[in-house]
Amino acid sequence: MSVLPNGWIECQVDEIGRLIRGITYQKEQASKSPGAGVMPILRANNINVTLNYDDLVYVPRTLVDQDQSIKKGDLVFAMSSGSLNLVGKSAQALADFDGSCGAFCAILRIDPLVSVKFASYLFQANKFRRKISEIAKGSNINNLKREHILDHRFALPPLAEQKRIVGKVEELFSELDEGVANLKQARAQLAVYRQALLKHAFEGHLTADWRSTHAQELESADQLLARIRAERDQAFETELEQWKEAVAQWDNSEDGEKSPPKPQKLKLVQRNQRPSAPVKTPESWPVFHLDEIVISIGQGWSPKCEGFPAEHDGWGVMKTTAIQPLEFRGYENKQLPDGLHPRPWLQILRNDILITRAGPRSRCGIVCRVKDSPGKVMLCDKAYRLRLPESVVSSGYMELLLNSTESSNRIEALKTGINDSGVNITQSGFLNLAFPIPPISEQMEIQRMLAESLSVIDNVEADIDLNLHKAEALRQSILKKAFAGELVPQDPADEPAAALLARIRAEREAQAATPKPTKTRTKKA
Repeated sequence: MSVLPNGWIECQVDEIGRLIRGITYQKEQASKSPGAGVMPILRANNINVTLNYDDLVYVPRTLVDQDQSIKKGDLVFAMSSGSLNLVGKSAQALADFDGSCGAFCAILRIDPLVSVKFASYLFQANKFRRKISEIAKGSNINNLKREHILDHRFALPPLAEQKRIVGKVEELFSELDEGVANLKQARAQLAVYRQALLKHAFEGHLTADWRSTHAQELESADQLLARIRAERDQAFETELEQWKEAVAQWDNSEDGEKSPPKPQKLKLVQRNQRPSAPVKTPESWPVFHLDEIVISIGQGWSPKCEGFPAEHDGWGVMKTTAIQPLEFRGYENKQLPDGLHPRPWLQILRNDILITRAGPRSRCGIVCRVKDSPGKVMLCDKAYRLRLPESVVSSGYMELLLNSTESSNRIEALKTGINDSGVNITQSGFLNLAFPIPPISEQMEIQRMLAESLSVIDNVEADIDLNLHKAEALRQSILKKAFAGELVPQDPADEPAAALLARIRAEREAQAATPKPTKTRTKKA
């Protein structure tokens, strides 16, 4: 601010607090289990507006200095993280914690002569967050240095005014938080309603009236399978021709790149009986194992790519984050380097069904359909691609079916591992799942009816998200006014902030002049 409010002073963070870096420990020294002689450690994922104490790591107490234990009022910062959104975030400890934080975090201990809550709000404001976004650096991980926090400049009001500001902010935030909680509850209820609607559809209730007037459109399971096999043969021949053409070009090149393996035709498992439906469905709906209704299954390729999306007419490899529930983000890809040949048979096409096959458990088993061709983007090796015979099975129907609660629960049961997880795609796993497949005309009617209802839900959700965005903007507006001296009136009787800083400096100088007790060491026998 060019002109400071009465009694305020410009200062920087190191004048009102000191930064204590978290502890360093070896991987083999950490465990997930509490016990004698160990101490819990907070990490960056434990910081988000408030501190959470989930998923703690325990290390030997001998690694933690007394000064590194988290005390009531301490602000814990995420100093390093692979996520730019997380680095620089902080939260206040509301009570003493018999633990510390790891080296990727730090503790900011505010001087007792300054309101900790005032300082806490200071680091939640957009001014600080924007600064952190600009200065956080690192190729794979974003890092903050001590000076990025300690050198941050701000306007400090008198202590009495700090307390008035905190009181007013908490009053306004309380009203805002109540509104946000109501919006989030409404959004959660919409999610429940969406899943109930999908359940209703895939049990045949949604199209009961339609079905009674279209009984003549039914085909037997054997008739459908015969058509699927014909399309499967054609799909395999297409992939094989693409592979042959590419390999012929590679054989004539001089770069020596190794040819990829030949595409393999999907082989059907011989089963003695037709599967039963996972839920009660109309008798007219045949039930198929997934491997019976797909015409092609692909697993991709993840070479070392450029750090930017494919440009112009270049080839790219999708990121796993391109696969979101019911949404494919084709723009999330990395360009293939000039020295590598593309693999056209791995190109993602419109109506492909994609499923993440490996990664963090929460990101594994996510399913979406490619609604529009993303161009020259190839499948990565952390995802599977399913292609369907569109004359028999609509990819839009299958996308909705695989994102229903019942299907999601069945996919969840197939996951292996805890942190790094995987989905078993084999014919004893994902491909063995059975699904009801109504006639294609009924599938299209289900999609049409769902689209009408889901579009209403989507519009309401969009309104909720807009209001949540407005609430966050209002929160930042309140903080901006608070740190500009516009939220509460100034009181000429308040002790000026300059006098407050002078007292802090005097106390620091007195502490520095006091001799520290010497540590006695026990001599070895």
